[in-house]
Amino acid sequence: MIRFSESNIGDLVIEELYPNFYFQHSCWRILLILTAFISLTITCFFNSLATSGSNNLFTQRTEGISENHLTEFSPARWTFSIWGIIYIWQALWLIYAVTRIPRKSNISYLYIVPNTLHFIVFVFFIINMILNIGWLFIWDRGYFGWALFIMFFMFITILIPTIITHILLQPNRSIYFNSKRKLDIWLVRILVHNGLAAYSTWLYLATLLNLTIWFSHMYNKDFPSVTDASTAALVFLFVGMIGYFICENIIFYCSLAYTFSPWFVLLYALSGVQSNNNKRNDIADRNRLYASALLIICCILFIVRLGLFIMRYVRNRIPTIREP
Repeated sequence: MIRFSESNIGDLVIEELYPNFYFQHSCWRILLILTAFISLTITCFFNSLATSGSNNLFTQRTEGISENHLTEFSPARWTFSIWGIIYIWQALWLIYAVTRIPRKSNISYLYIVPNTLHFIVFVFFIINMILNIGWLFIWDRGYFGWALFIMFFMFITILIPTIITHILLQPNRSIYFNSKRKLDIWLVRILVHNGLAAYSTWLYLATLLNLTIWFSHMYNKDFPSVTDASTAALVFLFVGMIGYFICENIIFYCSLAYTFSPWFVLLYALSGVQSNNNKRNDIADRNRLYASALLIICCILFIVRLGLFIMRYVRNRIPTIREP
């Protein structure tokens, strides 16, 4: 029987008061977690090949294809560097998921109970990585319609685990408390919730960009068609932004209280669109105005969100540092 001092080590260490035979590992769950991490590693490898230029697998750089099919929704080249941040964030939450394998709650191993990282999260993530690799090849070959189809399902397969992890944290908080695992609650919020939310937000934007490029290609870069498609993308972005604002501040404000990453991604992406539009002379005044307005609206909504967060934090309407 082993007992650690909480005062010296903190919340990361649980008092191991149970015999080892009391807890049983789930081999298939462990395999699923490790497979998710391996799939991310393989996806990053293929992405590095796709962005490096012509080679045995890819005919051109991924960004180069976007630059050859510019629309009025296309962001500046530097905007695509966010992929690196997103993949690092995915790696961090998956590494955290691996650390849950040997550690325990007061009921079972941490990766089993509390069931915050449900096994279906890893299933969808693995599917997403497979789709990600497939999209690289389809995009490289210029099949923009199929690329749009795959990108949409990439968004769905990461949105679902994002929702699941947010839903499952609240009802399992008591298990974290009783297991002296309060720090894990914050790790789930910072690494898992925000990591998946950032990825899903970017995929939503990438789906809209794919839509405009598909229209541009289908209508041979006809200016009115490209303009209309870009306007539609900006409208869909506005609808998505308002929808998320309502969800996080009115409907699910407690579960989404600490999920800030979508706003950073939106501000970053819209800044990229604005930057690119300012350098070009072939942008319709309508979309130039819409993109600028969206950036301003996004800033205002983010400020309002921060204000609501502070107000609710002070009034203990959301989880706090003392009661996470």
